[in-house]
Amino acid sequence: MSHTADPRANGISTVDYCALLPRRRYTHEARGRVLLFPRAGLVVVPFEELKGGGWYVAVIEGHGAYPVGGYHLHACDAEIETAVELTLGEPVPDAMVSTTAETDALEDGVFIRTRAHGGLSKETVDGETKSTRTILRKVSLRTDELADQLPVVVRCSKETAGI
Repeated sequence: MSHTADPRANGISTVDYCALLPRRRYTHEARGRVLLFPRAGLVVVPFEELKGGGWYVAVIEGHGAYPVGGYHLHACDAEIETAVELTLGEPVPDAMVSTTAETDALEDGVFIRTRAHGGLSKETVDGETKSTRTILRKVSLRTDELADQLPVVVRCSKETAGI
């Protein structure tokens, strides 16, 4: 199977392109995962996290300047966080939420990954929908305050994966 580069990436930096995509994971979760970089159409496996940020990746499906083989390709954290994970078995039930109405409709306790605010948990407090995080520092945002982060990826159960 061959993957092609996303034409929206032409003329913009990798970081600017990745800012358009939802965060799908944290960088420390990447080792050994099969990832598709939409910007370049490459399928890679991160194998060594670099101290200054980013990863060395092995190209397992490449083209042109990035063929499969013994090359050490450096990928930035933004590429790792926004890459699409390819699986051999049943996929992890993630869903994309694109509107504030869809965010409000999520069940309490659903984990939301955002670009700027990290991982948040959806909860309803006094009839108002909030997304909160209590690790390190307390973050509590109303749904309308998350609008600039949409679309976001949510981890959900198999029953709610059809959002």
